[in-house]
Order: sequence, then structure tokens, then C-alpha cells
Amino acid sequence: MSIKGASKRLGLAVRVIICAAIMVYIVDRLDIRTLWSILAQTAARWPWWIAGLILTFLGFLAGVFRWKEILAAQGLPLPFSRVFSIFFIGQFFNAFMLGACGGDVARAYYVSDTPGRRAEAASTVFVDRALGLFATIAFCCVMIALRIPLFLDHQGTRVPGFLMLAFLLGSVVALFALFRRNLFEHWPFFQRLETDTRLGPLIRRAYDAVYLYRGHARVVLVSLGLSMLNLAFLTLACYSFGKSLQVEQSLLDCFTLFPIISVIAAVPITPGSLGVREGLFITMYQAIDVDAHYSISMSLMVYLGSVIWSLFGGLVFVGFSAGSGHTLRAEIDALKSSE
Repeated sequence: MSIKGASKRLGLAVRVIICAAIMVYIVDRLDIRTLWSILAQTAARWPWWIAGLILTFLGFLAGVFRWKEILAAQGLPLPFSRVFSIFFIGQFFNAFMLGACGGDVARAYYVSDTPGRRAEAASTVFVDRALGLFATIAFCCVMIALRIPLFLDHQGTRVPGFLMLAFLLGSVVALFALFRRNLFEHWPFFQRLETDTRLGPLIRRAYDAVYLYRGHARVVLVSLGLSMLNLAFLTLACYSFGKSLQVEQSLLDCFTLFPIISVIAAVPITPGSLGVREGLFITMYQAIDVDAHYSISMSLMVYLGSVIWSLFGGLVFVGFSAGSGHTLRAEIDALKSSE
């Protein structure tokens, strides 16, 4: 086994251990029978969790349209059906193929049939994630400003609130540094990186591919708008799952708390953010007096909604491998070798 492979396996093992430790800590403080009873009651309010599943899909669909815009600006104008399929394959890999490769690698691999354009393809995945995250962080900060007492008066929301402000500041600084001027043309350090290292030319190509979007204001604005649509649908899905559980929250509460949870949960501390997301639901929803059994149930339903559509992505992946004449094992091996 190579050093790179060993380090990846070790990193995954650490993340799994952290996830297990967090979940044990949380579950140890809950009554399992009460938790199961709350989840079982959703069967009588099935229209709400069906609505949650539909809204989750619509949120992902907005993400598909956003990525298609970003791809077209990069000179990769793929048909909607292909972008749709690759996007959901990425969801499948993120959720289930923890030991193979990540969803971002799968998306970059399948989006470009030409190996020479892999850096540009990978840049579209980075830009797609960055714009979605920036839009969500900016929205979170607006909601914090509108509901300052909720974040100052409660310990469970205070730290996440300050984190959002720090993330916004960091994002603005990063965007300014990346796009104010081309770093490889004006900074000697990056020029030496390009000429004196083996990876320098590849890094330059990836950076140029990202820098390209500086001249595509329309694409950036449309992508930010689609990011807000993505956030709106996913937040409404969370609200619908909450209604199926009879959680006492208003739409305003959900649009205040859930986006912050989704940003922090995007940090890959555990596989699928399992444990981290549940802990955030418990601590943040305490600020609006929601019992931990209900908030963790809502978190698990949000996660389940995502998993169901990730399984759909798995079916798409099976179709892709069959269409290429390869076995699933061969496709996974090809993806691993592209990392």
C-alpha cells in the first residue's frame, strides 16, 4: 500500500471514530424509546415527509442548473441530462463510497471525456461549491443581523453565529486575493511555483480556470441566485420534516437555524457529517425550546432525505457503468486512479 493510500485510510478511520464517539455521546443522553416513538409517529403524517423528499430533490435540481451554468462558462457546455446524471453520481459517491473516492472527484472525472481538460473540469466543481457556500454564509449573516437577540442570549447559537461572521470575513478576503489580479502574473512566488515545481503548471491551469469567472459576472450572479434557490428548497425540506414530527418551529426559525447548520456540517469532520449535524440540531434548536429528541429526529430525517436521493445517484452510476461496457469495480478503480 502506498503512503498516500495509507494516509487516506487513516484519515477515514479517524473520521469514523470521531463520528462514532459523537453519536455515542449524543445517544447516551437520550431515551431511545422516546426517540423511536417520535420517529414512528411520522407515519401518520406521511404527506409532510413526502413533501420533504420532493423539496430535497428540488434543492439538488437547483444545484444541477447552477453547475451547468458554471460548466458552460468554462467551455464545457454539456447537455442537461448528462450534468444531471453526473451531479447525482457525485451525491452517491459522497454518501456511500467513503473508501473509494469523493463525489467531487467523480464529478470532475465524468464531466470531461478529455484527460487534458481535467484541471478545468475540477475547477468547475470547486467554483460550484464555493459559490454555493458563499451564498449560504452571506444569507446566514443577514439572518443573524435580523435576529441578534437569538444569537446573543443563547449559548447554543452564539458560537455558530460568530463562526458565520468569521467565515464571511474569510470568504471576502479569499475572493479579494483570488480575483483582484492574476496571482501568477503579478506575484513572484507563484511564478517560481509554476517554473520550479512539477505541479506548478497544473496548479496554474487550475487557477486560470477559476480566475476565468472574474470575467463572467452574469454566470456568477445566476449561480448565486440558484444557490439561494437551492438553500430555500433544502430549508423548506427541513421545515417539512419538522412538521411531520410536530416540531414547534416557525418558518423564520427554520430559515435562521438550518442554513447555519448546513454550513458547519459541510466541514468534512465525519462521514456524511453524521454526528456533527445532529449535535448542531440539538444545541441550536434549544434556543427555540425544541426538545433534543425532536431536534435529533429532524436531523436524521434531513439526512435520510439526502441518502434516498444519493441512492438514486447510485442507480444512475450503475447505468453509466453499463453504458460504458465496464463493470462497477472497473469504474471505481478508474475513478480512484484519477485522484
